[in-house]
Amino acid sequence: MTASVFDSPMFTKLYPVGEAGRLFTHSAEIRAALLVLGTLAEAQGARGDIPQDSAYFIHRSSMEVQVDPAGLANEMAQDGTYIPGMVAAFAKAMEAPPHSQHLMHNTDPQDVADTALILRLRQLLAQAETALKALPDSNAQTQLLAELPMLKETCLRVAFKDAPEIGAAIAEALKLGAPQDARAPIRAVANWLTLAGDTAADTAPNTATSTALRAQLLGLNALLQETSCAASEPLYLPQIALSSLSLLLMATAS
Repeated sequence: MTASVFDSPMFTKLYPVGEAGRLFTHSAEIRAALLVLGTLAEAQGARGDIPQDSAYFIHRSSMEVQVDPAGLANEMAQDGTYIPGMVAAFAKAMEAPPHSQHLMHNTDPQDVADTALILRLRQLLAQAETALKALPDSNAQTQLLAELPMLKETCLRVAFKDAPEIGAAIAEALKLGAPQDARAPIRAVANWLTLAGDTAADTAPNTATSTALRAQLLGLNALLQETSCAASEPLYLPQIALSSLSLLLMATAS
């Protein structure tokens, strides 16, 4: 069997995740990070932090360049983040050193990675909301839907808290909230998704599959909530998100 049922074509109907599965792929992760880098360059160019022509070139290139995730393995092992390796690959693919030298100017790589993750979580919450609304009415469902607007407002924000002016410009361009630290908001989103999945499990067919998935969801969320570092998120967050969506989709199909 595969390491995760959500990566398996054989398990795809037993553990359905719909379009959410695409959000937790390396291609989606890199595409979101490139979008953040392009928007960052545009904001820095407007402020005069980098040359305007370089900002334009970087922004345009961010929508066109392809980065192979397999080529980032060595940098990931060294840095613990894919961003420096991706920036190096992006710069190489641009074939324009006068412009590429301004990539991620004076920027914390974690801010780029966190903001890219928030962009994907925004899409995931939209899908979860749609599925949750399709469930039979219940007090738990009503409460979760009532909490969602505040969750979006407080958690779907860019991560450039130490560069608030740049962060504000990126937030406006990406339609996210004002800069803040990302760890607590990411855990708040994971907790809401866990509650949504747990609520859906009450409606989903009471099978060994849904029971096992519910246990995984609750267990992994408990582990994530105990940590405060970004390193735990690749281990737990995708499984939490897709477990929740899978339970929601099981329940809406029943």
